[in-house]
Parts: sequence; structure tokens; C-alpha cells
Amino acid sequence: MSVAKEILVPVDGSDNSLRAVRYALGLADPLDARVRLFYVFPVSSVEIIGMAGMSRDDIEHAAQAAAQRVFDKIHAEIGETDVELDDETSIGDPAEEIIRCTEDDHHLLVVLGRRGLSRIQSLLLGSVSEKVVRHAHSPVTIIV
Repeated sequence: MSVAKEILVPVDGSDNSLRAVRYALGLADPLDARVRLFYVFPVSSVEIIGMAGMSRDDIEHAAQAAAQRVFDKIHAEIGETDVELDDETSIGDPAEEIIRCTEDDHHLLVVLGRRGLSRIQSLLLGSVSEKVVRHAHSPVTIIV
């Protein structure tokens, strides 16, 4: 098994995703790995916004604004860190976008919260975390 050079942490603003960020930062320092915070604007939100008659540019702007609110909250919570920390945003199905990140990077570790903001996803693992665990091409750590 290769050592992780990057830790991908999907974030949605939930307490569980913040715990995952803190855990990843603790791992990153001794591994000399960077941490990539990854926010996915869900397809369901895009469909709703599209029905409201917004253009693709407006949808992308809304996605970036939503992501920036989550990133700002996380950065405020964790404060200064010596770990290299990057922010990335995507639009799509959260689980599929996370899995896509694992396809070509064999030095990637995914650290994610057991469940996110949706109350529907509260049984055992959330639907996103369960799908990622089953289909990711990289190691996955679930934070409870």
C-alpha cells in the first residue's frame, strides 16, 4: 500500500464534515500530505434552480457561493494550520464526484463524515458515505 500524499475531505457544512476535516489535518501533518476540501453542489439543487429559470452561469455562481460559505465556516473553525489546504468545488452527485476523484490517484485517502446535513441519511452510514466506501478506488476513512 502506498502512503497518502493527499487527503480528500468532502465537506457540506455539517458537524460531521468538520470532524472529518479535523481528523484529516491530524493525519496530514505526520504524513506530510496536503488536504483538499471538496464541496459538491448537488445535482438536485441544480435541477431545482434550473426549473426556476436560472442560466448555467447563474447556477455555477450559486454553487460557488454555497461552497464558499462552507469553506469560510471550516477555515474559521480550524484556524491557522501548517498543513497545505486547498478548496475545490464540483457540481453533480456528491458520491459520484467523490468516487471520480479516486479513480486515477493512488496516493489519495478519502476522509469523510458518516452522514451529512440530510436527516434522511441517518441510518447506519449515510447514502453518500456508503456509496463511496463501496466504489472508491482509494482507501476511505469514515468519521463518526
